[in-house]
Parts: sequence; structure tokens; C-alpha cells
Amino acid sequence: MVIKTLIKKILREQTSNTVLVVFGGINYATPEWMTEQIPNNIKDSRTIIVKSWDTDVQDVIEELNEITYSSLEVVGFSKGGLNVFELAKRTNIDFVGLIDPSVPEDWSLDGFPTNSILFFNNDNWSSYPDIKERQKDLASNMKEKFGDESVKKTELNHKAIPNKFFENYMKQ
Repeated sequence: MVIKTLIKKILREQTSNTVLVVFGGINYATPEWMTEQIPNNIKDSRTIIVKSWDTDVQDVIEELNEITYSSLEVVGFSKGGLNVFELAKRTNIDFVGLIDPSVPEDWSLDGFPTNSILFFNNDNWSSYPDIKERQKDLASNMKEKFGDESVKKTELNHKAIPNKFFENYMKQ
């Protein structure tokens, strides 16, 4: 009986493949740096695709079309947040994580699943008053649409936020 259970578990794991797409930000938040922010247990349990903020979202869609997966998680840090909004409009996503994101002027929550999370420190955006204001609007709308648990505020500086997001808010 134990062997049968183990075989079923292995088969289930082989057929369920979660893909995590991560968009980094400008300057230091390169794909390499973003990869370093992801804990090993998350890396070991998913197919990880890490892209820079200036990646064409259509290229990501084409890459996803070449993979068989059962669940798609999409995360964007800083300017990479812009890509998340674009990708959510164009493909089915099972989890969205916005990590202290830039927010586009024409943002909407179209395509965002109910378990989406915004993890941010609005004080980090004082030099960018338009983004600062849009972050506040986004937080308010996410709370209204997805509940209070969808918005997590932090006092961490911008650079410290990605690692803490992966540790605290990504399913292991």
C-alpha cells in the first residue's frame, strides 16, 4: 500500500508543473540578482523563468506556449511590475505577486486572480509621486476586490523587499 501511494505521489508531481515568471527591475535588479532573491525550496519546486523589466511580454507568452504546465505564477519587482499588468491581460495566471511595483497609468486588475498579493513600501516612491499615488489606488482596489489579505505593507527598503516577498508570500 505504501508503494502505491508513493507511485501516485510521484506521478502527480510529474504531471503538475508550476511555472514561475519573475520580472526584475532597473539597475541592480537584473535577472541574475532576482534569481538570487528566490529561496532554493521555491527554485526546486518550479520551472523558473526570470526576465528583465524591458522584456517583450509577447516573447514570454511564446516561451510559455512551448512549456507544459499546470499552474502559472507571475511576479514583478519595481519596474518589472509593468510587465505583470500586461501579461495578466494576455494569458491566464494562477498567482500574481507585485513587489514594490511601478504601476502603469492605465492599470487594471483584469486577469488578476483572487489570490494576488501586493507587497510594498509606498514611502520608497517619494521621488516618483505619480507611481506613489497609483500604488495607493492599486492597494485600495485590490483590498476591495480581493480582500485585506491581498495587500501587505512593509517598512523595508526597496532592495530588501523581493527576498522577503518570496520567503513570506510564495507557496513553498
